[in-house]
Amino acid sequence: MVIAARDPRGSTPPHSMIRLSGVLLLTLFSLCALAPVSNAAPWAELRTDLPADPALIQGTLPNGLRYVIRRNAEPRDRVTLRLVVAAGALHERDDERGLAHFVEHMIFRGTRSHPGDSLVNALQRLGVGFGPDNTAFTHYDHTIYHLELPDTTAATLKQGLSTFYEYAAEATFDPALIERERGIIFSEKATRDTPGYRRNVAGLAFLWPDSLQARRPVIGVEETLRSVTREHFVAFYDAWYRPDRTAVVIVGDIDPDTARKLIEETFANFTARAPARDDPVNIIPATATSPDIKINLDSAYVGIGLAFQHPRSSPDEPDTREHRTARLHRSLAFAMQQQRLNRIAAELGDALVAPSASVDDFIPGWEVASFSAAGRIDHWRELAAALEQEHRRAILHGFTPAELDLARRSFTELLETNIRSFPTRRSEHHAAEIVDLLLNGDAITTPEAIRDDLAAPLAAATLQACNRAFRSTWERSALHVFISANPAFKEDVRSIAQVLNESRQTPVTARTTAAAAPFAYTDFGPPGKLVHEETAAGLDVRLSRFANGVCLNFKQTDFEADTVNIFVRIRGGRLTTPSALPGLDLLAGYAFTDGGLGKHSAAEIGDLLTGHNVGLSFHLEPDAFVFTGRSSRRDLPLCLQLIAAYITDAGYRPEALRDAHASYGSLLSSLEASAGGPIRRYAERQLFHDDARFGIPGEQHFYNRTLPELEAWLRPALAEAPLEMSIVGDTTWDAASAAVSQTLGALPARAETAKPPRLKTPRFADPARQPVLYIAPARLKQSAIAWYFPAPDASDYRTERRCFLLASILEERVRHRLREELGSAYAPNAAFISYDALPKCSYFVVYAEVDTDRAPEAAAALRKEFDALRDKGITDDEFLRVKTPFLRERTDHLRSNGYWGHTVLLDAQERPYRLEAALNRHTDTSAITRAEVQSLLGKYISRKKGSLFIAEPGRLRKWDGK
Repeated sequence: MVIAARDPRGSTPPHSMIRLSGVLLLTLFSLCALAPVSNAAPWAELRTDLPADPALIQGTLPNGLRYVIRRNAEPRDRVTLRLVVAAGALHERDDERGLAHFVEHMIFRGTRSHPGDSLVNALQRLGVGFGPDNTAFTHYDHTIYHLELPDTTAATLKQGLSTFYEYAAEATFDPALIERERGIIFSEKATRDTPGYRRNVAGLAFLWPDSLQARRPVIGVEETLRSVTREHFVAFYDAWYRPDRTAVVIVGDIDPDTARKLIEETFANFTARAPARDDPVNIIPATATSPDIKINLDSAYVGIGLAFQHPRSSPDEPDTREHRTARLHRSLAFAMQQQRLNRIAAELGDALVAPSASVDDFIPGWEVASFSAAGRIDHWRELAAALEQEHRRAILHGFTPAELDLARRSFTELLETNIRSFPTRRSEHHAAEIVDLLLNGDAITTPEAIRDDLAAPLAAATLQACNRAFRSTWERSALHVFISANPAFKEDVRSIAQVLNESRQTPVTARTTAAAAPFAYTDFGPPGKLVHEETAAGLDVRLSRFANGVCLNFKQTDFEADTVNIFVRIRGGRLTTPSALPGLDLLAGYAFTDGGLGKHSAAEIGDLLTGHNVGLSFHLEPDAFVFTGRSSRRDLPLCLQLIAAYITDAGYRPEALRDAHASYGSLLSSLEASAGGPIRRYAERQLFHDDARFGIPGEQHFYNRTLPELEAWLRPALAEAPLEMSIVGDTTWDAASAAVSQTLGALPARAETAKPPRLKTPRFADPARQPVLYIAPARLKQSAIAWYFPAPDASDYRTERRCFLLASILEERVRHRLREELGSAYAPNAAFISYDALPKCSYFVVYAEVDTDRAPEAAAALRKEFDALRDKGITDDEFLRVKTPFLRERTDHLRSNGYWGHTVLLDAQERPYRLEAALNRHTDTSAITRAEVQSLLGKYISRKKGSLFIAEPGRLRKWDGK
């Protein structure tokens, strides 16, 4: 299909129709091809006229290893390390597909200096948790190893760098451990085989079926994964893990000179162990496929997605002012198109949801313009026609001055926000930028330099330049049309071509866009007056109350520059869902803010917030409705005005129901794609005696819920129920209290100490004597196993802390048993679930997804492990290895706005123990003993007290019991 721009002189480009001849044929378009690259250098060349960030210290050792160091203050007393190896899936041979990723796994399985788990265990004792702090990722062209160090001492930094040296130079590839790790690789492969992943794979093959990227899935192919031997590992490792392809990145609160010297000392003897291989010659595809229509059917999809795509070659160019200005015009154009699509989606109902307009560069040397949306299968014709016409309208008629004004304001605010937040940008974000510098040649400069560079082009950007950039992105070629749908979609490419060609006969006129009206919710009455104010001793926290009953808790912090977090808690929540209306709570979470306000639709609110740094979300907790806001200092009053407007005049507009149905459909799709989907959906409900307030509601309940039902439930509670809020961040008490007094403090009086609503108290069902069995979709390759252990009296915060630590110990033990020893599960986990509003409803859950054939073996292993923990106890070393990272993580929370705003202050006046808990958080957590945790384990974790839930694909196997 061709979507062509009308020539400004009035002519229409040729080949404007889809032509059918035997099979579907579309107009061909000659694409520029890039010459293959041979023996390319592993690191990108930096070509820019932007000034470099003066904080960066770069160097290269005599052996070719590169390093980049940056001193950074946040997180305080922490160091981020990255080891980058310029080799990934693209560097594999045909008999090595998946080996780059497999090698990454095996590096954690042992080195010469630390065989087996000893290196992971040593890092845990230091405070580096396996997974969150010590992990790795394999990509097409590189592999990256992460370490987050718990302190900034030279000894710790030396240990971290020594770990990287072992990763790069001393992996051993024990054959027995390779065999164990195969099962983990296959478990990960099955876990990642989601509808989204399959869609991406199909989309890549649609555009570049012969590309190396399409033939080298990072996870690998089954044939190779089953057959590779130790010799394959060693050959790949020695060929690619070499100093000239390795870089070390250090970012944190460290002395750069000390860091540089430690790098030199640690890696000076790192040498190549084998001859280098040539870089692959076809990383950059020479051509894309001819325009066509592709239908990708998947039973896990819900509804239909349609995308117009245009791949075009994008030769690597120096990052010059001219090039950045051209990209700015295109970015403005696509931002205008996205804004327009958001408004159109609200107008078209079920015909068009989740619209997107973007340009991506996921294949080197190419850009892909994409114009997409989703909808219901029975409305696919309306979806196709709407997309075709809006795409053509933008190309023919361009955008409007009002749209450009909105886009310009959005970009200006983004530039200024980056400057204001830069002083507290976290080290891991800086490290990610540095990795991009090394691999892609992206310039790293300062936010001020970027603002100064783009300020004049942004101010001078014209509609003509933006329209020209948009049209040139799509050129005059036919489009690739990619459709993702459930097999219920019975159309073929001919009928799709016919609908699109018929749509092209519909004339389109220019859209008109009026300037956004002023925000209608700025006056909530006379400012409220504070009637109570006190300071919480030792916490630098203010607790106050306004005359209307609104409670405000405040803490000023310097954790995130120019960022303020707002949390508003209104009593009510999920447990107050009317018993006759199951699913209404889920609808509230999906639809409330999408329904807009009485005087503004959600799309209009988006336009009004353009140029401001304001974000707002709404969710339900068991006993409360919670607004979560985030803003700059300047926009704190606006954020509070928006919250007050939702409390007093929520819109409940019909488009919110459509979006909620789409979100619920996506949820069902994700459940269908997971072995544990049935457990996630039903287990908690069964744990609590089939209480409908738990678990995920069924289709028959959710789709029957209406917006009038939602309004009847929410409006009185939002207007009258007790309200407590917190403001935490980079602002002053005077500014925060003044802003609240003019918004929430000015609202009509509400109950201050009203009794909580009388609720049916959930209660645990008796432990299931036999496993509770579910059937998962037959196409899945894994079974899910979950043990639930009630802990009804683990209700005070000190006991909760010890339960959280016990859950971490359970996870470590399960990881060792199922992953490291049996090689049967990729990411087994354990958690302690605690509800403040339900003090007698806490529980532990242990969960794993394993190969179906090995599910009985895995379940038996868990049973034995629970018995071993009870009978033999937690070892001293195990306790130390888990507690040290646990303590470090909880210490880090003390420098988090989210912790103070939500966990501590959101309901500190209703639950004063929150303040005591924050005050002794570090000392009490440090004081937890192994005996205390062992006592809790003996009390709660046993087969007789737990319930076992199992989901198996396509069958119900007979299980002999727990």
